[in-house]
Amino acid sequence: MTTAVWIYVGCVVLLGSALVTRTWFWLRASQRWRRQHLEGRKKFDPVNTQSPLGDPTRLTTEFGLQSIARQFTVHQLLLIPLIVVLTLLAAGIPFLGDMPATFVSLLAAGVTVVLGVAARPFIENAIAGLIIAFSRLVSIGDTVELDGHYGTVEDITATHTTIKIWDWRRYLVPNTRMLDANLVHYSLNDTYVWVHVEFNVTYSADIDEVRRIALAAPKVSKHYRDYEEPRFWIMRLDEDRVVCWVAAWADTPPESWLLGHDTRTELVRQLRRHGIDTHAHRLILGGSPMPEVAPGSSQA
Repeated sequence: MTTAVWIYVGCVVLLGSALVTRTWFWLRASQRWRRQHLEGRKKFDPVNTQSPLGDPTRLTTEFGLQSIARQFTVHQLLLIPLIVVLTLLAAGIPFLGDMPATFVSLLAAGVTVVLGVAARPFIENAIAGLIIAFSRLVSIGDTVELDGHYGTVEDITATHTTIKIWDWRRYLVPNTRMLDANLVHYSLNDTYVWVHVEFNVTYSADIDEVRRIALAAPKVSKHYRDYEEPRFWIMRLDEDRVVCWVAAWADTPPESWLLGHDTRTELVRQLRRHGIDTHAHRLILGGSPMPEVAPGSSQA
């Protein structure tokens, strides 16, 4: 072998060694960030509830720390050997000419079959798991909504992500799908939620009175935060109803859930007390429902 070949092999080995070292420190830094991110959280459930477990916050933290340690181990076992194998393959390129062509073809075919068919789902999900971990798309303890399921991220493995739904069921999502999913993230940069509640009133209602009731409703809740006054909007004018929104601030997703409940409860109580109808009455004539004609409207 010529000196140039050995120089090439040496450079490839050095580059591979540096990449292995850099990857190991990268994994360590990611593990430290995730541990600090998890330990800094005070709430892990999307809804405040009394758990059948003794201390759910402590247990969730411990489980999350175990999951992060497991992620580090899996990523280490996946990435380090992969870099070593790729380094050896790159270093062996000059020696391929000395091998029988049949052996090289069979080896390439075998690797293609294993990676392309047998191990493809695992490899795709494992790579997606690495992307999720290092892009910080989601972390354990984050509150998210996916496919209509509202909950917290409980675990991220090499193949799937576990979302603990608000009713304590677990929603398992393949990591490849997590990258393509339309995800609502409630705690990416902060945990504040501007809670909005939708309700209806009829056209006969005094809209100024409705506005006064709506703006006062969130303030009865202990989960309301007065960063600004509640806001009221008329969102839509339907045939037989006026669709309204009221919005107010909550500090966290669990508190936003309870603030929404308290606001709706107070709206029902006050609208009923003031005799404000939320749905138009319907008169049945000949088996066909006839909507009430709103004041100021015309009917052919």
